[in-house]
Amino acid sequence: MKPKPNPRLDIQSVLILKADRIYGDALCKIVQRILPWADVRLETSINGASAALAIRPVELLITGVGASLGGDVIDFLSMHTGGANGVRQVLVVTTHHELRILAALRGLAVHGMFDSAAEAPENLADAIRVIACGQFYWSQSILDRIRADVASGRSHARLLTPCEQLVLCVIGGGCDNVTAARELGMTPGTISSVRRDLHRKLGVQHRGELMCIAAQVGFVQFTPSGILRPGYALLTAAHRGRKPKSVA
Repeated sequence: MKPKPNPRLDIQSVLILKADRIYGDALCKIVQRILPWADVRLETSINGASAALAIRPVELLITGVGASLGGDVIDFLSMHTGGANGVRQVLVVTTHHELRILAALRGLAVHGMFDSAAEAPENLADAIRVIACGQFYWSQSILDRIRADVASGRSHARLLTPCEQLVLCVIGGGCDNVTAARELGMTPGTISSVRRDLHRKLGVQHRGELMCIAAQVGFVQFTPSGILRPGYALLTAAHRGRKPKSVA
């Protein structure tokens, strides 16, 4: 017989989303020690996790954000958190520090981020326990990264409009003006105008420099299977209703 749940740890179901099955199994064992009465499942891809959640929602989701999961974790989280039928608590376990990804996660119903590169493995159990209690846990290294970005006055989340961020996602993946215009439903003239603003705000002169910034900050990720744009659907939604006038 499983022990009765601690009233402060009222979690009955857990889904772990990690591409590395060995790491995922290790996370399962940690969770089972903390929540021995809970149903703990492991999925190694976003498609698998989406299918699992469609069958049975869970209360706690522990996930990575790497491209190896086979999709956009930011958009996956936006669809499965925050609503009445969404995941109640989310803990992101990652080594990613790209500012675009951190800013997007801060804007979602994510209860915490654990920096597995900066914190000792034994601290992960504490993080899971805190999140399971409905509280928040953000690794100090991640908070320091976010605060430094804000203090610099050059935060891309604040410096660039949703439209500019959207264009940076597409241009940053290597598209020219015509291809970007076709993908975004704009005119090439509009893309050219937005690119000029991006060059001015970011202090660059060439498309190659825009591509470097887009990758460094996390607007694009280059993977063996293609280009990934974290949070692209969210940026598209934020841009709706605020589309700039076309430039002939």
